[in-house]
Amino acid sequence: MEIVAFQSVTLALVLGVSSYVLSRRFKIPAILFYLFAGILMGNMGFKLIDPESLGNGLHILLEIAIAIILFEGGLSLTSHSFKSESTAIRRILFITLPLTGLGAMVLAHYLLDLPWQYSLFFGTLIVVTGPTVIGSILKSVYLPRRLEILLNWESIWGDVIGVLLSAVALEIVDLDLSEFGVKIGGIFLLRIVSGILIGIVSGYLLSKILHWITDIRDSALFGIVSLAGAIGTFYFANVVLHSSGPLAAAVSGFYLSNTKEEYLHDIRHFKDQVSSVFISTMFVLLSALIDPLPMIHLWPMMMLIGLILGGVIRPLSVLIALYRTSVPFAERLFAGIIGPRGIIAVATASYAAIMTTGHQAEMSIILNLTFAIIFFSGVVATVLCRPLARFLKLLIPVSQTGMLIVGINPFTSAIAEFARKYISVSFMETDRTKCLLASHLGLETICTDLLDAGIYEDAVEEGFGRILAATRNDALNELIASKAAIHLDPNKVFRVPDHNDSESIRMVASNIQNIAFGKDFALTSIAEKFRTQDATLKVMEPAEFNETGAIPLFEITNKGKGLRVVLQGEDVKNSACCLVIKPS
Repeated sequence: MEIVAFQSVTLALVLGVSSYVLSRRFKIPAILFYLFAGILMGNMGFKLIDPESLGNGLHILLEIAIAIILFEGGLSLTSHSFKSESTAIRRILFITLPLTGLGAMVLAHYLLDLPWQYSLFFGTLIVVTGPTVIGSILKSVYLPRRLEILLNWESIWGDVIGVLLSAVALEIVDLDLSEFGVKIGGIFLLRIVSGILIGIVSGYLLSKILHWITDIRDSALFGIVSLAGAIGTFYFANVVLHSSGPLAAAVSGFYLSNTKEEYLHDIRHFKDQVSSVFISTMFVLLSALIDPLPMIHLWPMMMLIGLILGGVIRPLSVLIALYRTSVPFAERLFAGIIGPRGIIAVATASYAAIMTTGHQAEMSIILNLTFAIIFFSGVVATVLCRPLARFLKLLIPVSQTGMLIVGINPFTSAIAEFARKYISVSFMETDRTKCLLASHLGLETICTDLLDAGIYEDAVEEGFGRILAATRNDALNELIASKAAIHLDPNKVFRVPDHNDSESIRMVASNIQNIAFGKDFALTSIAEKFRTQDATLKVMEPAEFNETGAIPLFEITNKGKGLRVVLQGEDVKNSACCLVIKPS
């Protein structure tokens, strides 16, 4: 049995990580790859993965995964993003989720003949959308910032609410419904209070510990300590009051997120890697549990429930919740249609199927129904997210996003003057004298510490989706690009080479491959030519700059409403802003 257990975990790990790599390669939510791998190797397929061979170990792994996911989710949220869309977020959480759960409960009862207790349990666990799936979508599709905030907050706190409610509903399975009122309501409130208090205390203590270990000057410690803190918080909260751990873990992460400390980017980077491994492995393991053949006669009805839930109840509940808010109708409709379920729903259903006794038939139906809805909603989200965003005119091309230019010099001043005719542009600089000079020239400037992780988060929230590192130091450009790539898609981070600081070049190995304007570009010498007016910028057609030898810097896209940074060896098909150097 131990060999089978080890084989199951190993295969799940390898297939899970492979699925994650494929999802990043093809920009498709990984959930579909996880489901396919688990089903193929599990009970329904080759039977090489047997989750039941792990015994109680599967339950332990589930709880660790939930702790890590929700702690990381809390870390990704900020009070600033909540304040900007607080009304819409509250309505999504307190109107959309209950309406969705109520609809799911009614469908399960009347279409599958599940008793009300089991239907209630299903309704509570299926309200969650899942940060892992939403995160994949937001990485592959660039949407208006307000919509991203709504989807992100719903996915994190919806998971927490779903876990709390489903834990309470699971207790109702063994209770008479007449006991539901005061007893169950009191337990739910206690779990909320306990989870919040323990989460705040844990976040505070963890922040003090992390601040204390900064003197050791080992960045790897921040991730390790925070991981231990997340799991410890989850465990302690569950010991104090069963099922309050998920809320405590999320609150602890949220508390840390709002400290704005420099070590947060190290924690997020470490947590992202760990959670990816755990999520990948657990999703494949849980998918292997599915064996629909014994209840194949119920699957048409299960798919019908998924269709009604995702195509009618979810969109209507979102439209009702966001009625008369500042959220445009197109964004409401997108949020309503794109609501994929994730690993928390699977984990909750699997946990119930494993831990409950005497209800195997009903729990097996709920587990299969949960997977049916996850598969259905995952396919819809994967197939429709980009076309739907384009149809609703919500898809924002990368070339239309705002750009932060790091470093003020004659060359960057010239390109900022040109670029702001097409996109939002702002400078980032540490030298206050340069900041004042740029302000006097009418250029928007953020005077800040360029290595402050918080500034990049704020920049994203302000709509600046790209960063161009263009100081006169290659090492600093590489460092800034590496820092920014943690908070932005690395494909949206660019750096301009200098080549005049040869010592810096030897010090830094290039990890950011988006080298703007070509590897032979020498920023310092070009900036000097702009200072002496021996270089200029000119809009030219491809044939012109191919003949004259001018260097294309920005391709003008989207009928004059966007700019694309030209990289080494890229073809330019439209008119472009070109660097023209006057002959000596």
